[in-house]
Amino acid sequence: MTADARSIAFTSKTLHHVDLERAAVAALEARDFRRAFALADRRCRILPHPGARAHLLRAEALFRLDLRDAAVASVARALELEPDDLVAARRMMAWGDGLPQLEAARSIARHDDDPDSIRSALLLLEQNGQDSCARVDFLDEEVKGWVTWRGDDPQLSLAQADQSSTIQLPADPRHRFALNGRSAASFRLMRPASATSQRLEIAQADHVIASIQLPANRAPDRRDAPQRPPRARNGETPPLTIIIPVYRDLAATRACIESALTAVACTPGSTIVVVDDASPEPAIKHLLGELAAELRIRLLTNAHNLGFVGAVNRALGETGAGDVVLLNSDTIVPKYALQRLRSAVRSTPRVGTATPLSNNGEYTSFPVPNRSNPLPSPVELELLDELAGMANSGMAIDIPNGIGFCLYITRECLDAVHELSDDFYRGYLEDVDFCLRAAEAGFRNVCIPSVFVGHEGSRSFLGEKRSLVLRNLRVLEHRYQRYATECAAFLIADPLRDCRAALELKLLSTERRAADPHVILCGSLIGREIAVRRCRQLAANDKRGLVVHISAEGERRMAAIIDPDGEAPQSIALDVATPEGREILLKCLADLRVGSLEIAEPNRIPGACLAQLTQHFAYDLLVTDTAFAIHATIGSGVHPDWTGLVERARRVMVIGENGAEFSEAVLGLRVTRLSAPPTQPVPPRAVSGAARLGLLALHASAAEFRFVRALSDQMAEADEDVAIIVLGTTLDDLKLMQRSNVTVTGEIAADDVTTLIEGHGITKLVLDIGEPAFGHPLVDALLATGLPTAAIEWSPAPPASSRNADLKLRPGLDADEAVAAICDWAAEDVLLHPDRRRGRLRREVGARLP
Repeated sequence: MTADARSIAFTSKTLHHVDLERAAVAALEARDFRRAFALADRRCRILPHPGARAHLLRAEALFRLDLRDAAVASVARALELEPDDLVAARRMMAWGDGLPQLEAARSIARHDDDPDSIRSALLLLEQNGQDSCARVDFLDEEVKGWVTWRGDDPQLSLAQADQSSTIQLPADPRHRFALNGRSAASFRLMRPASATSQRLEIAQADHVIASIQLPANRAPDRRDAPQRPPRARNGETPPLTIIIPVYRDLAATRACIESALTAVACTPGSTIVVVDDASPEPAIKHLLGELAAELRIRLLTNAHNLGFVGAVNRALGETGAGDVVLLNSDTIVPKYALQRLRSAVRSTPRVGTATPLSNNGEYTSFPVPNRSNPLPSPVELELLDELAGMANSGMAIDIPNGIGFCLYITRECLDAVHELSDDFYRGYLEDVDFCLRAAEAGFRNVCIPSVFVGHEGSRSFLGEKRSLVLRNLRVLEHRYQRYATECAAFLIADPLRDCRAALELKLLSTERRAADPHVILCGSLIGREIAVRRCRQLAANDKRGLVVHISAEGERRMAAIIDPDGEAPQSIALDVATPEGREILLKCLADLRVGSLEIAEPNRIPGACLAQLTQHFAYDLLVTDTAFAIHATIGSGVHPDWTGLVERARRVMVIGENGAEFSEAVLGLRVTRLSAPPTQPVPPRAVSGAARLGLLALHASAAEFRFVRALSDQMAEADEDVAIIVLGTTLDDLKLMQRSNVTVTGEIAADDVTTLIEGHGITKLVLDIGEPAFGHPLVDALLATGLPTAAIEWSPAPPASSRNADLKLRPGLDADEAVAAICDWAAEDVLLHPDRRRGRLRREVGARLP
């Protein structure tokens, strides 16, 4: 593709993501696969969040570049976003292997209308041991589909609460999927009107081929609804009913019911109703039968599986006065959780639904919100619930919707909203719909952060379940058009952060908490990345590391205490510009019984805070940049502002060789080298053609922007085919992207380096634009590629391991001199292609090719 064709007018920030996708499509059509990758990859790294289409464009370019593994990973990401995307499924079936390939084949069988694609999917499934497959499509009036099998002819049954019908499915020898000895048949039948969900099952004598829950196709008739008992009188504690639907998983079910029984014993007026939703596990039926015979639970048994919605609605219909709690059968309830949850709800006005904190509760998750955190042990759960009650007593925080793992519903709300909706296929997001209907009726959906309930939940969110959730989510967003906006606003504001932080502070102050962590203090995003890497080094030696990251928010200086492994703390943020904030930070570190305090970037830490910390704790210094030096030149020495800090430190540490060379040659210090595990260079495949420079951008500063622009100008004059790939973000990506020889990737991580190097075809690397970052994981990941590198040489004498192809830049070199040196260094490769030599570089240059 010519330079003119590459010069796309990336001028609109609003439409930049659209321009990138269109340009990527055009590049694929022109068979310029590197350009297509560059554009699609950038689209996948910027806002708004990319959809499946963007990841598929990236995958297509990668596959055409013969980077199959990276292409499959990009297709997998597309399927996470859109599990029913047929293009993604076809790509995964063609390029992938293992379980993802089989899941893609099943998706094609369920959703594709192309017979050839379906035949390929069926053949792949049969080769992997799946002899039968079915597709079911349904409307309100009918259900239709097809089924393939080996062996005996299957039966199709359609069951609902009060009736069931069964038909035989004889094989059709002329069916288009009756191939290679397989039998096949199509079916089409009318659905009887039903106010409850229906279960369609296709089964042979020995196993079930397909089991599908169909939503109700008739509105319930409420004229004959049973009359509920009268409400409790004023002053009386209303009864509380805990409803637990049960289907599978004996161990989780037993643990849930046992914990609920203990909690009910501590909650006057409460009872447990368990719904056996036609469980196929005899051990579960035996357990429930024993508990019911001992009158410890009230047991409702469904003759046919009604799904979560049907099971809950049956229990609601047979529940008397008082509030209810919907409880998943994989939850663990602390001893006093139900009692305090009811008390908090009854003392809070206008509550319709209430959800406690949990390890796995979406908005209400702790310590990391909107994540499935590991389930704590029963002892840890009791402690968390106890500390939550102390930290957040009397609080109720409004949330967009309650979460169904433990959903408290008041009787007033239940009388107004009635029951769970049966409109959502397979019963996903019906709890959200109920809460949104409650909000429309004037009730509040709140989180009660003084209560903590454990929830095992599903660790994975792929395949058919994700497909169903996304399908139902689209229905939900169409019905409640403000819901998506309200959720986004809630996530940005994060009103539960203070409650999580309060619980974390209680955790830090308890003697039962693990102690003696190493704390790394930093003051920038770059420093934070290095500090996280340091924590990984500590973890490799079975030591715990915490990061205290201080950032500026206006006049405030917020110190966030973070566990990089996702454990608590995650939400503590203290304003250390105030004496109160500094005292709390000191107390937190004292409660932790800090094993080692490591200070990085002292120039970015408020002086008063730094002084207090160094007075109370012995400390080490971690050199991450050149801030300690008078000048970034050899023999400069330690700046007078930091001489005392350095002298009082137990030791000065650095990560990697470059930091050690700087500390010894510039600062004149003997340092402790914290070497990462050695990484064997994995050189990327050789690329023919003009040089392609990869420039690492870490700071997004004006100096970086000017450097890239100047290098772009000089390289365009020297050789218009030399490309510059900026690895990271800059002060103005769009301005640079308007240049024909510059691409800006957007934010990257160390794990992305190999794919970026090979996808862009990068031949040389430029590090240390502006301020170096010693020990940054991206720097070391790029060095590990083994590509020729331009970087500052801090050692007066080049080390014996120095490679001839590298460019060693003199410390203190100004930007213009550095640009000229890099330009000459990059152009040395042009000797291989004399016809492309341009401008001032027509003179003879001695080649140092890798």
